[in-house]
Amino acid sequence: MNDIVTVEEAATFLHKHPGTIRRWIEGKRLKARHLSAGGHGIYAIARSDLLEYMVAETIEEKEKAKHAPPHKEPPSPQRPLPL
Repeated sequence: MNDIVTVEEAATFLHKHPGTIRRWIEGKRLKARHLSAGGHGIYAIARSDLLEYMVAETIEEKEKAKHAPPHKEPPSPQRPLPL
């Protein structure tokens, strides 16, 4: 098992577009190391950092759900039939 994943591998694993993963990295939301090769660079993401990110996102989503107002059904446009 490789301890380093590419942006494309992370995107596949998280079911996201590679551009989304790059934005998360550039926005310091996901840790990665920038490796330069001939003027071009690639990001190397430690598998442990990817898993840490997933856990943090899951916890954050659960916290948001706790504080969200309860879902209410919209009022029905139907009226009772006169009998």
